[in-house]
Amino acid sequence: MNNLYKRYYLVLFLLFCSLIALSQQAIRGKVLDSIDNVGLHGADLRLFTSNDSLLEQRATDAAGNFQLKQVPPGRYRLQVNFLGYRPAYLTIHIPSEGPPQPTSIRLIPEYRALEEVAIIAAPPVSVLKGDTTEFDAAAFSTEPYADADALVMQIPGVEIDEEGQIKAQGEDVQRIVVDGKEFFSTDPRIALKTLPADIISKIQIIDEKSEQAQFTGFDDGQRRKVINIVTRPDRRHGYFGRAAGGYGASERYNTGGNLNLFNGDKRFTIFAVSNNVNQSDFSMASIAGGESGGGRNSRGGRNRGNPADGGNGRGINRTNNVSTNFNNEWLDERLDFNANYAFNSTSNTTNSLTNREYLIGSNANQFNTQNQESNSINYSHRANMRVRFDIDSSQRIDFRPSLSFQQNNRTLFSNGRMVSATDDPINASKRTNDNDNFNFNFSGSLDYRLRLGKPGRTVSLSANGSTNSNKGLVHTYSLNEFFEAQTSGRTDTVSNQNNTNGYGNGITGRLAYTEPLGQHSRVQANYSLRNTANYSNRETFEFLIETGQLGEFNKQLSNEFRNDYTYQSGGLSYQIAKRDSFRFELGIDFQDAKINNHRTFPDARITGSHFSSYLPNASFSYHFSRDKEAQISYNSATNAPSISQLQDVINNQNPLNIRTGNADLKQEFGHRLNLRFNSVKRETGRNFSANVNAEFSNNRIVNSTYIASKDTLIAPEVLLGAGGQFTRPENINGYYSVRVHTTYGTPIKPWKINLNLSTNLYQNHDIGLINHVETYSNSYGINQRIGANSRFGPHLVIGLSYMGNYSVVRNNSNTDLSYNYYNQIIRNDVAYTFWKGIRAASSLYYNYNQGLAEGYDQQFILWNASIGKKLFKRQEGEITLSAYDLLNRNTNINRSISERYIQDSLNNALQQYFLLSFTYNVRHFGGGRSKGGRSNQRNFPPR
Repeated sequence: MNNLYKRYYLVLFLLFCSLIALSQQAIRGKVLDSIDNVGLHGADLRLFTSNDSLLEQRATDAAGNFQLKQVPPGRYRLQVNFLGYRPAYLTIHIPSEGPPQPTSIRLIPEYRALEEVAIIAAPPVSVLKGDTTEFDAAAFSTEPYADADALVMQIPGVEIDEEGQIKAQGEDVQRIVVDGKEFFSTDPRIALKTLPADIISKIQIIDEKSEQAQFTGFDDGQRRKVINIVTRPDRRHGYFGRAAGGYGASERYNTGGNLNLFNGDKRFTIFAVSNNVNQSDFSMASIAGGESGGGRNSRGGRNRGNPADGGNGRGINRTNNVSTNFNNEWLDERLDFNANYAFNSTSNTTNSLTNREYLIGSNANQFNTQNQESNSINYSHRANMRVRFDIDSSQRIDFRPSLSFQQNNRTLFSNGRMVSATDDPINASKRTNDNDNFNFNFSGSLDYRLRLGKPGRTVSLSANGSTNSNKGLVHTYSLNEFFEAQTSGRTDTVSNQNNTNGYGNGITGRLAYTEPLGQHSRVQANYSLRNTANYSNRETFEFLIETGQLGEFNKQLSNEFRNDYTYQSGGLSYQIAKRDSFRFELGIDFQDAKINNHRTFPDARITGSHFSSYLPNASFSYHFSRDKEAQISYNSATNAPSISQLQDVINNQNPLNIRTGNADLKQEFGHRLNLRFNSVKRETGRNFSANVNAEFSNNRIVNSTYIASKDTLIAPEVLLGAGGQFTRPENINGYYSVRVHTTYGTPIKPWKINLNLSTNLYQNHDIGLINHVETYSNSYGINQRIGANSRFGPHLVIGLSYMGNYSVVRNNSNTDLSYNYYNQIIRNDVAYTFWKGIRAASSLYYNYNQGLAEGYDQQFILWNASIGKKLFKRQEGEITLSAYDLLNRNTNINRSISERYIQDSLNNALQQYFLLSFTYNVRHFGGGRSKGGRSNQRNFPPR
């Protein structure tokens, strides 16, 4: 009987293999210039099914030839694009009995010669291609040997703040890819500091859909902003990089380097940097003189003070970073491999002064002033890998493992004082915390996708798994004094040690099937299953005052807790689409979710929740023309509470701000609405984009804060002193936020500049609970940015920008409370190279604030400058004397606002210093032939 089953399964397996091995053909041909009849190298070919699902993408070789391999029989649409030519669209029929005949595709140039007049037209500055807006790098000017960020930040709609974080069209850039391939996925900022600007051909801003949505053609609502850097074909074979080092007064130093080895699709990069001048974003330009590499007009703007304060905007950092990246392809480009690793070591010293006003309704507000000193050391290792294997044109396997480890040691000392609105003392505290934390995380995803015989019929299976662990050791010592009638009424001491040990794991699986219903419509069915399990054990021991030794175990501050979250969901989606016209999708999922909580210590308690939810989604996109398109989308999702929010253990590391969890929390239900419009003018490069984002939440998890007016017992043997706070998460309805972001960019040829404008409008309706009363704050704001970059050439680069931010906060608990805040930043960058390679650079930064608390500087000027001399025949070397904060006016201030408080803080900042540095750039291209382009040039000079 068992043998019979074995034979049965063997027959099924052989039948399955036979279906996969159905006859498949290759599409061959050549792309030609319709006038000169010569092959076009690097033309982009995309093969779509009849339902507009992308099947394969290739580029032509140096002679214009192409080959699309192993294509199942059926009807397809072939789209051919090449910069400067009109796109071509062909309908191709693949018979089952034999391969199709080779195809010659002749592209028509966008501009032609008229009679005897020769017209040489530059390629379009910007092009709109569906979800991608593409810019020609040649339309923007940078210095020789400038980093890629000096070019990218000139792209309309792109902003790079003082921490190196990148925004495009108002959204955070999640990753940067190079020629469509992963590049330093551990940190997208590294890519812009590793690649030189002179190897870039195009910059593409992409609203990238998920891998699943790209495969099936069904929009699942997941989006992330991606920048794709397209390199010049003649720069894809060779090596290039930079080494630099500088040393100055007060033992300041900054050193590092990078090396890139490119051989077509085989690419290796290593980057290293070490400094004690707050450089955590891998910025090499500042080593060589003031970060003036091409109009760095977008830095600044988080109200943190200065743009060159380096990484986290707080304190003084000593940083060591090493990162590597490797890419390659095998098996005729069917096996794509990427791996990257990053090590970071950072020590930080921060001194801060904080003034916080608590908004507590109709009662008199309370004011807290706190001085804080902290020292921390952080070590981290991160590694990612991706293996993508195209078994054939119908099957793909994608595997992505990820690993990270982090260790953090921090010592914190604070001295604070709370007073009433009439300046009567409420409490005072001196506190020391020693924290040691260890975190480990491993995760991975495996996806299998299969196209069946009929175009548009697909099956995809995905699985994601993760495991993590964390350990923490905290020693708290706090001396707290509480006042009554302006005199000291009570003093208590907290001295304990907390040991935390936790771990978690989870797995998610998803199965999706798509079926065409006709030429323009199809349907998708999907099923998902997810399970996560988390454990946390917190043990608190009191120190004996008499001996200073670890003593009694404190049951009240200890807790052992387990949490399981499971959901199943299934749904249907319908799509109707017409090529280059419109696309409409409508779908709904039903989700059944369970939360189970099991507290085993100090007393056993089991709680849980069961949720049933309908999750609708819809989207509509319309192409007015090839240069204008609009899209509106709506999707809904749930969000389960974390174990730290659920674990109901009292945390008194700060006795004046005691926290706990809530095992009765429900999952959040969120609604998101997005409206997007893009328009470009190819001939002039003028472009416009607008995004409207709205978010609404039901059962939103917020902090419920109780502020004690007198000593209050919040748990057995746990006393909350007067003016202290007890915070616990709760579910509440009513949160929403609306944001509108627009960007406009255009070249002004008579003035030889590129002009960029961006406007951001927002309203946030934050909900909270204070002393068991529902409160909310409405925040309104407008942010306007104007930037202009020169197009004079590489020897004179000028950037000028203005950024103004105005915000208003109103709190419902006290209608008299209205807080207006205004911040403006003006920045000017100039770099001029003249007479035998002498380079002078200046970066002037003016910050003005209005609305801060008394005692804070409302304005300051930061001026960095440098003078250097280019060396050697190709000016690849430079010796530079640079000055940071010439006027010695650097300040680091910050304002933050919530529904509970308004806070102004002043942190120590990097002060004036001088560096003498040397930089050497390496460029060597050619010496072979890469898959991506020509290789007939060696030692090509910078553009």
